[in-house]
Order: sequence, then structure tokens, then C-alpha cells
Amino acid sequence: MFEYGRSGWLGSRILIEDLKGLETGKTLSVDICVVGAGPAGITIANEFIGSGLSVCLVESGGLSDELETQALYQGENIGHPVVMDEGRYRLFGGAATRWGGRCAVLDPIDFEARDWVRKSGWPVDLEMLRPYYERAKHASNFAEPWIPDEEVPETLGIDLPLFNSINVNPFVWRVAPGDIPSSLKNLGRPRPRFDWGRAYRDPLKADPRTHVLLHANLKALAGNEDGSRIESIMVESLTGASMTIKAVRFVICCGGIENIRLLLNAPSNILHKLNQHDNLGRYLAQHPRGCIATLDTTPEAAARLQNLFTDFLRPSGVQYEVGFALSESAQRENGLLNASAAMYYAARPESAWKAAARLREAVTTAKPYGGMLRDGGQIVGESGSVVANTWRRIQGVPMILPNPIASLIVDLEQEPNSDSRITLSAEKDPLGMQRAKVDWRISEIERTTARYFSGFIGDVLKRLGLGQTQPSEWLNSNRPVGGDDLHGTYHFIGATRMAKDPRDGVVDENCRAHGVTNLYLAGCSVFPTGGHANPTLTILALAIRLADHLRAEVAN
Repeated sequence: MFEYGRSGWLGSRILIEDLKGLETGKTLSVDICVVGAGPAGITIANEFIGSGLSVCLVESGGLSDELETQALYQGENIGHPVVMDEGRYRLFGGAATRWGGRCAVLDPIDFEARDWVRKSGWPVDLEMLRPYYERAKHASNFAEPWIPDEEVPETLGIDLPLFNSINVNPFVWRVAPGDIPSSLKNLGRPRPRFDWGRAYRDPLKADPRTHVLLHANLKALAGNEDGSRIESIMVESLTGASMTIKAVRFVICCGGIENIRLLLNAPSNILHKLNQHDNLGRYLAQHPRGCIATLDTTPEAAARLQNLFTDFLRPSGVQYEVGFALSESAQRENGLLNASAAMYYAARPESAWKAAARLREAVTTAKPYGGMLRDGGQIVGESGSVVANTWRRIQGVPMILPNPIASLIVDLEQEPNSDSRITLSAEKDPLGMQRAKVDWRISEIERTTARYFSGFIGDVLKRLGLGQTQPSEWLNSNRPVGGDDLHGTYHFIGATRMAKDPRDGVVDENCRAHGVTNLYLAGCSVFPTGGHANPTLTILALAIRLADHLRAEVAN
């Protein structure tokens, strides 16, 4: 066995290593072992830099995508459509190597035990999380404190009208600045985002008490006799190299499906302690997303709409997106879940902007097509619009499409449903572990919330003279909600939910597993409910809070 020394691992300063290149069968001893180098795991490890504690950050993948490693996510889906190996990425940085950066804080009502939402209520509240949210913003590359929502329109140079509605409020999302500069090369495409793997690799590598171990898949947990404490884990590469890691405390942060799969594969003594009340894997939720209305409007109103409710693509710094949120009073009065919505605008196929996009793609890929002359003529005929929108993109001002297809896209909270769950498939992966079986379900309260919300927003837009909404067919249908109506967002929430009472959840308010004294979980799988906000900022706030808790435990 070898231990982490003050001079580094085995006297070495190379602190990012690949298990595939190491001698197999070694045993390693550290203070804290963090499994999963996505945003939660990287943040926790980063919080321990300079603490004097030895930390091993274990990652299944390498520093770039690998098909063989990614295929470990494959599994079985038997419910509402979920593509098992999409939206989750096994490499250093995880899904946050593709993070869109969209951030928002949960609402106060999201933490409440609401009598119209079964199994709602968090064991922590917004006030407890506020200081951690501020630290999470900094970790997400926001250099300055957020300006108040009411000041955002002035910053954007827009005159946002009053809604005069008790049911709908304007909502502002912030988008984290990228970690590399933007340039004209990105014109017309999403600008560079904040890549966690790229941003945090060097700080973690430079810390002599932190070690990153790549291509190390968690294969086995070993506990004491009654399973109430984890003594060690065994990690293995796809090439067969293995290592045993002993630690005082273990944190698993591998995502909202993988957390559950790994624990369901645990030995029976540990699994019995973790799952005494059959909560592990249950209450799986996402933020179902779909179109709830299209908008009939005039060219003048369409231009005004696109200046107000859009993703403001600024050349640098914080981006903003302005949309709509269901009010707290509307939720209480009508027994609804939380929800937000954004307007999305698409150029019509016959438009000059689409013609320009087709031509650019043909030039970039050197693949001409039959309609190039026609598209060129279309661009010349509408050259004023194309040039104006190109200049607007350069300046960070929203494009104004002359006659767009305007769609209202909703993100919904879900009611916790014990039948929406993750179990194990009979199929095994190349490491011999059972794959995940997912049965994600959508309930009628989600459809009801979307229907009310669509109507409320339609009332606001009509009153403001911005157009008439045409509600989507599925909102008033008796048929089951299908995958074309609502689809997943890769926000896998709730299947290791947080609760003070072990009868109601898998982890306690400090993210420690009920029944296993030194095992902790991080990620949105611990959320009891999800609100409508993108989960990353809350994941980070809870991860930072967990790091503080672990540091205090060690000190005591």
C-alpha cells in the first residue's frame, strides 16, 4: 500500500495520471476520494486545494471523448423517451465540457412543502443556500456579482413593458462567460462556453495534495461487516488495470442516472443500508421541455418581440436571456408546478437567412448542392436584411428575422413520482456491472401546468400587442404525452433525493447517505424537487456546501 505524502504521489509532482498506464493491483490511501470529475466533483476537489487534506479525484474517461468509454452509459429505457448515452459525457469535465452556461437560482417556493405537490419540500431553504450560490457563481466564471433583474433591461438597452399580470413574471437567465475569447470565427454560431475540464485542469494539477486519476471506473465498493461504512473502492480501466482506493470519506458525483446505477450494483450489505426504505432510484424527474404555443403576429410586432424576449448574444461578458416565469401566486391559486418559458425564432425555409446558412455550409464542407444559384439570388434580393443581421450579431444585438416562426418553449418542474425510477437491467457492461434501466414518467399535473402557463402568457402577449398565441395540440388532448410533445433536458433529478428522515429519501440535508456514515452524494440526483431553473448552479452551491461540511467534520 502507498499513501499520499506531502511531496506528492510516490514523491512525484505529476498529479494527473492515467490508470491504464499504472501498475495494476496497487492500494492507495487518501483523506477524501471523489468519484466523478464533472462540475460537482471538480468543484469539490477545487474547494480542498490548500486545505492540507489529500484528495483523489477519480474519472472514468480521459481528457477527450472516447467511444468505448462513452458506451458505458448505454442502458435500457422502458418509459418516456430517454437516450441513455446522450447528454452525459464520460471525460474530465463531464457534461460541463459542453455546458451552455445558462444559470438561474431556484425560487423560494421550490424549497417549500407544497400541499398540492406530493413529496415536495427540501430540508434546506433558499436563505441557507444563498452564500453558496454566490460562491457557485464565481466558480462558474461570473467575475462580478449579478445585477438585480430589474436593472437587466437597461443594461441590454431594451424597454421591457409591464406585464400587469398576477400569473406571469418576466424572467432573466444569465449565461456564464466563456473561458476562451470569442471571435468572428464564431459568427452565426454559439460562442465559446465555459468548459470545466479546460478551466480547472491546471489548478488541480498544480496542487500537491490533489491527484486526478483518469480512466478509472468505479467497479466495486467494499464496506465493514454491516455495510454502515465504506472502507475502500476498487477502480478499473477498460484495459483491465485496477487500483484499490482507501479513504476516510467518499463522495460519488457521477450524474443523476449513474449515481444510482453504481449504488444499485453495490454489495448487498451496503445496499441494504442505503436502501432500507426502497427510495434509491425512485422519484426520477427532469425538466420536460416542449412547445406550448406558436405565435401569429405582424412584421412590426415580430420585430418588437425579438428585441424583447430572446437570447442576447453579447460579444463578451455575461449573456442574458429574457423570457417568462409562472408566478408563485398562480402556482398556489391553481395547484400548479413551477415553470418558465422562452421565445425561440426560426427563419422560414424560403428566407434569405436560411439561404445564407445553406451556402455557408456548402462552402465550409466543400459540398455544393443544386439550389445554390437560387439561394444566391434570394440573398441578393434580401441583402439588406442579411447584412443588417450580420452586423447585429457582430455587435451582440439580437437578429431580427422579417417573418419568423415564433415558438414558445416551456421548461417544467415535475411532481415527484415514485414509479418514475431507475433500476438495473439484466445486461452487463464490459466491466461486468449491470447497466441502468430507466422508466421516466410524465404526469398529468405537468400537462395541466403547461396548459395554464400557455394561456397566461398568451394573455400577456395579446395585451401588449405582440400577437396571438396558438396553443399546442397536446395541451388539451386526452392522449398520453409523447416524446414529440415533451422531451428530456438531461437534467436527471431526484433519484437519490435529500430528506431528513430516511423513510423519505436517500441522503440527509448534508448529502450524506442515510445508513452509511462516510458516503456522500452530489449532483441534481439529490434534489427533492427541481423547480424550473437549470440545475448546474444549484448543483455547485450544494457541492461547495458539502465541501465546507466535510472540512468541518475533519476539523472536529
